[in-house]
Amino acid sequence: MEATDEEKQQVEEILHRVAESLDVDRNEARKLLHRYVCGGDCDWYKTRREATEFEMGGLSGQETAVVREAVSDILHDPSPEEAWYVIHGVLCAGHPRSHPKPPEQMVR
Repeated sequence: MEATDEEKQQVEEILHRVAESLDVDRNEARKLLHRYVCGGDCDWYKTRREATEFEMGGLSGQETAVVREAVSDILHDPSPEEAWYVIHGVLCAGHPRSHPKPPEQMVR
């Protein structure tokens, strides 16, 4: 299922906040968000990491706190499944969302 325009906007807002809060560029913010949400388990990571030089690794305590707060604020305190569904659908475009839509979709 393709990400909605609203989901794309929400993820862009998260990326902007993470980039601004950590003083990094959008690409680095995207990598941090992807690491936070997907944890290296998604098909995108498994099939494209070498081509994109995307390395999984732990986030620092500050990075985790900033990303968690942005996700929680912008997606209205989602469950881990809801956050994964929305964010994976945008960041990993072209790869199917392997989980069904959560019963309580938080996009408001």
